[in-house]
Amino acid sequence: MATAKDIFKRSLRLLQVLDAGEEPTAQEAEDCLTALNAMLDIWSVQRLYVYSINEETLSWAGSAQSRTIGSGGNFSTTRPTKIEPSTFFTTGGNDYSIMLLDTFEAYTAISDKSTESTIPEYLYYNAVHPLGVLYIYPVPSATLSLKLHSTSQLSSLAATTTTFSMPPGYEDAVSFSLAERLAPEFGVAVPPEVVKTGAANRRAIKRLNTPTPVSSIEVGRVGAGYRYNVNTDRA
Repeated sequence: MATAKDIFKRSLRLLQVLDAGEEPTAQEAEDCLTALNAMLDIWSVQRLYVYSINEETLSWAGSAQSRTIGSGGNFSTTRPTKIEPSTFFTTGGNDYSIMLLDTFEAYTAISDKSTESTIPEYLYYNAVHPLGVLYIYPVPSATLSLKLHSTSQLSSLAATTTTFSMPPGYEDAVSFSLAERLAPEFGVAVPPEVVKTGAANRRAIKRLNTPTPVSSIEVGRVGAGYRYNVNTDRA
């Protein structure tokens, strides 16, 4: 399997900075590693570059309005980049979906945040660093199980010898995209074919990672004689 060094050696060959079989200097290798990890870091916050969703089961204590998440937090796990809408609570053997609030203003607009209920309805995630904060409303009256779905982070590569481990298609996309990023640092122009291939590779990854829309029917409509009138364009 390819290593980090294999990736950026290829990128430098694409830029014609290196010839076949030539090695970068130690300083050039470290600079390339920094650029590679910076690129993977920014890709991690763009949903369509991320190839998997994490599912974690977390215990939300009763009467707790908020929980910190991240290394050393109430939920000591990897700090999520983004919470996915498929997150839900489980209690009594049943699953309950929860609505994600888009802004902190939406959460602060709730007048009595201490109101308790058996099942929360809203969740807001404040992605502050180093610990993110999860807020829910109403506050659960008893401990619940939170099935947290979050966007995975693309792993950085610790050293030039670290193995590059991503799904098929990523190695090519990363190599060509890294070439585009390295060009200014090495004072060279990016060949047009590299730009074209890099863009095509990124589009292929995004198409692969685009969520498939799922149709849903309101529970109240099922079995209620719901009909659609094509003439009036309404129910």
